[in-house]
Amino acid sequence: MSESLSAPQLLRIRGKLETIVAEQAGTSKAEQATAALQRLRTGEYGYCVECGDEISAARLAAKPEVALCVDCQALKDEEEDA
Repeated sequence: MSESLSAPQLLRIRGKLETIVAEQAGTSKAEQATAALQRLRTGEYGYCVECGDEISAARLAAKPEVALCVDCQALKDEEEDA
């Protein structure tokens, strides 16, 4: 679990993720939130699923469902735009 996140931050993020799943069921964002909740349960939350680097606490607070660090997200976006 990301070392830069405090217990209260993790609780708020978990609540946000659960709200996304409940309110946006069937959407890709809900699927991402479900995957993030699974990473929370396994202790993998807060680390990029591509490179393993820690995702910043600010990024996670803004978009708790993200699975990629800023660098890997930028690479993915570039690939999609090509």
